[in-house]
Amino acid sequence: MLDRRGMPHSARGDPVMVTRVVSAMVNSLDDNGVLVGNWTGDYTRGTNPSAWAGSVAILRRFHGSGAPVRYGQCWVFAGVVTTVLRCLGVPTRTVTNYNSAHDTDVSLTTDIYFDENMRPLERLNTDSVWNFHVWNDCWMKRPDLPEGYDGWQVVDATPQETSSGLFCCGPCSVAAVKNGDVFLKYDTPFVFAEVGVA
Repeated sequence: MLDRRGMPHSARGDPVMVTRVVSAMVNSLDDNGVLVGNWTGDYTRGTNPSAWAGSVAILRRFHGSGAPVRYGQCWVFAGVVTTVLRCLGVPTRTVTNYNSAHDTDVSLTTDIYFDENMRPLERLNTDSVWNFHVWNDCWMKRPDLPEGYDGWQVVDATPQETSSGLFCCGPCSVAAVKNGDVFLKYDTPFVFAEVGVA
């Protein structure tokens, strides 16, 4: 997977860069990665995301064909990331967030716009709240951040928004999210907004 992305061998000892590459490569949107996301309910051209019983079959199918596997949703993306990062020696766990916000405009809030008659302005209403969302936390040192931000880091392979031009998310310090330090990389404002909805 790291070879396919063209990650230099000299960067493979850096868990920050490895997790960013894995996050990008597990979804297929911009690099023909492991999984195609599908939230339509029509899975006739692939496998229903609920039918997967583990990530090994997905990774074997991807490795054997070289083509993205159809289909995944957040819990499937997270399961594949858990398997891959643990195989690479990065301590990883799967996390579920209930009432998970999707902030599309980096306002740190979930906004709903109405006209003067209280009708929703659908063209402006791009933010949403999902009943749940699943991502990963990975344990690592963060020498690229100020002191105090080592430890668990959010990594999310579900293709929602781009980060530095790629569909990936993280690693984002859990401590930074808890403290509201949204100025820190990577993708802290997005993750902060995800968990900030009550």
